[in-house]
Amino acid sequence: MSPAPSRWQRLLARLRPARPRHLIMLGIDYGCHQWHSALGAGNAFEICAFIDDEPWNHRTRIGGAPVHYPGELMALLQKHQACAVVQVNGCAQPAIDATLLSELQYQKVTLLTLPAQVPPDPDTTIREMLASDG
Repeated sequence: MSPAPSRWQRLLARLRPARPRHLIMLGIDYGCHQWHSALGAGNAFEICAFIDDEPWNHRTRIGGAPVHYPGELMALLQKHQACAVVQVNGCAQPAIDATLLSELQYQKVTLLTLPAQVPPDPDTTIREMLASDG
């Protein structure tokens, strides 16, 4: 059993900025870029990776987040401890096979479909979607 945190540890925890929760974005279209920019303005969520199946996009970076192949999705989820995989409604997404979708369900990873129009408070929108899903 670990000892209770000291007074100083509790104070430092309140002063330390909260770390954003990680998301993985399916696709790299304009709507995905809009969501990436909107989430970058907040501090609750951050897109840590993009998924695209075009070979010429592989390993490029979008705002600091690398683009990976769909086959790397499960490893990225584990590496970044992402809370959800997100896709934007109306944007082209990479081909995700049924095996990968069933693995997402088995691992209890949420697949969110975000609206094409970015809302005024995107952090709250994602937080509410995650709460309603789980």
